[in-house]
Amino acid sequence: MKRAFSGLLHLLSHGAWWYITVISVALFVYSETKVYDLLLNVCSGDDCQDLFLLTAEEAQSLLSYGMSMSFYSGILVVLLLIQFLSFFVVGVLLYIYGMKDQICLYTSILLIATGTIMSISTPIISEATHLDSFLKVESFVGDLYLFFFFLFPDGKFRPKWLLYPALIGLVGNIGIYFLPGSMIDPTTWPIAVRSGIWLSLHGFVIYSQIYRYRHAENKQLQRQIRWFAVSLSGFILSVLSLLIFSTFGDNGLLKLSMWFVYYLALLFMPFSIGIAILEQRQRHLSVVFSRTIVYSFVTLIVMGVYVLIVGSLGFLLNDQNNIFISLLATGIVAILFQPLRTKIQHSVNTLVYGDREDPYKILSSLTQRLELTMTNSSVLNTIVEEVAKALKLPFAAIEMELGGNFERVAVFGEELQVGSEFPLKLKGECIGILIVGARSLQETLPPDKVYLLNDLLRQVTMAVQTVRISSELKRSRIKLVSFREEERRRLRRDLHDGLGASLASISLSLDTVVFQNGVDLAVKNRLLELQGNLRTAIAEIRQLVYNLRPPALDELGLIFALDELCRQYEGSSIKVSLEASEIDFPLHPAIEVAAYRIVQEAVTNAGKHSKGSFCKVSLGLDDSSLIMTIEDNGVGLQGNRKNGIGLHSMRERAEEVDGQFFIKNNSGMGTTIEVRLPLWAEGE
Repeated sequence: MKRAFSGLLHLLSHGAWWYITVISVALFVYSETKVYDLLLNVCSGDDCQDLFLLTAEEAQSLLSYGMSMSFYSGILVVLLLIQFLSFFVVGVLLYIYGMKDQICLYTSILLIATGTIMSISTPIISEATHLDSFLKVESFVGDLYLFFFFLFPDGKFRPKWLLYPALIGLVGNIGIYFLPGSMIDPTTWPIAVRSGIWLSLHGFVIYSQIYRYRHAENKQLQRQIRWFAVSLSGFILSVLSLLIFSTFGDNGLLKLSMWFVYYLALLFMPFSIGIAILEQRQRHLSVVFSRTIVYSFVTLIVMGVYVLIVGSLGFLLNDQNNIFISLLATGIVAILFQPLRTKIQHSVNTLVYGDREDPYKILSSLTQRLELTMTNSSVLNTIVEEVAKALKLPFAAIEMELGGNFERVAVFGEELQVGSEFPLKLKGECIGILIVGARSLQETLPPDKVYLLNDLLRQVTMAVQTVRISSELKRSRIKLVSFREEERRRLRRDLHDGLGASLASISLSLDTVVFQNGVDLAVKNRLLELQGNLRTAIAEIRQLVYNLRPPALDELGLIFALDELCRQYEGSSIKVSLEASEIDFPLHPAIEVAAYRIVQEAVTNAGKHSKGSFCKVSLGLDDSSLIMTIEDNGVGLQGNRKNGIGLHSMRERAEEVDGQFFIKNNSGMGTTIEVRLPLWAEGE
């Protein structure tokens, strides 16, 4: 039952949209074809029911500037057309892209109706009795814009008490069209009261948007509110200015200028509303819709301004007696303004399509960013970021083939439900996939710039292959280091438990023979000499075992082994301390050895060369690294001193396990060494 009711409501909404759209076009066309002749007339006193009409004083002042009534009428006709098209186009686009959503449907109906009543002459429509009922419906729907503004953009009253002023505006709207002449009909109120309530309600709308902006959950919502608030403020100011100058002024040129400002302010209203509504309701369509609406909207402005400037100047020049000179002057004006129009149109294309309008700029920018990217871990992130920003995409990602599987290695933006995948192929082999947040990337490119896609994919493919080869080399190095460490552990175990134990047993046997009674003195001396050589060999084997892997690492773990290392400096000229966070999981043997040897070498250097009184060793963890810091308060590194074997070996040990080594000379106040080692799993 609920689904059937929802389907019926949806069907009725579509019917209402078509009804409003058809009567809007009919009303506007009827008004537009007659408004030019109407505006050629002047009015006086109470006869001026139409704000478009000029008074006799205003018409005279306009003539004093060399402008005729036909010029004034022509300019207003063009302004009305541009204003109607802006609301109508956005409303239609909103219907096309969001026809399955009720909010999008209602917003589309409201935009079309509101844009129509703001671009038609009511006296003209009133003269046609067969259009009177249509005008009443159109006006009622169009005047609901204020109630809609209180709910924009998320459909809620914020703060909640704004429901009451919104209802006041709604009741007044009902009174005008359904209960004319009653107490709730605002047209029966004094103009001061009516204007004050109108301003107050719009002020509450602005307050509502400020409140929403301050409590916005994300930057996207703040951006939507900012666009809408600016357009609404411009609309209110333009209306006030128009009313003030129409009431107290008698300057025709000034009134024409105010009409121009008024309709210019109105142009931004549908633009801000349309994008915000669809982004709130249909996120997966917002990108395409946004580009379409921006392109249509700004192109409409450019065309309108171009027509106004060229047409106006041409019209003024054509008023001269010499028609040949007038036509020639009009042509010159058009030629002079054409480069300006082309340049503005290029800016519009760049706004919509991004840097895709200039393919060389994209590739050049991408190359520059890659040159500045020093590590393989960030090169692909740089690529997806540059691609997304250059092509004005909300999302981009790269999946790379590693070991027969595709892994996502770089992401920019928030993933959308709709996306396109482009295989990155090298010699027929798919080495990766570029994923973008658009239904079809080709559709978002200018038609004559589609070739850019192939050039861009080639650049991305080469970068992915470079990172892929580097990753394979890194994994091979990890395996080699792991195998080497395992072999060292085996050798250490064999030397300690096998050869070392055998030699120790032989040494004990020699002790027994040497101290037996009756052994010849010469033989005894020879045996003692062999015993000394054997003990030397045992000591060398122990040192070899220690060099292969410090026994303390296996016996005590890394933290306790380092603590024991630091305790060896007790009583020396330098105090060595250890600060370490708890490591509650086993580190890879190669990482343990590298960490231990680097700290050992750093502390040894501090004791021998720093001339300081303390050396602090700090160990910490983040999500992917073991972080070690060794700092002393010594004299630091001399400017002309070359790095010795110790510093070189520490750097090599860090880079060998894909770590990072940094050294900082604190200007005569000591030296700080920071090392970041990756947290490999035991099985790597």
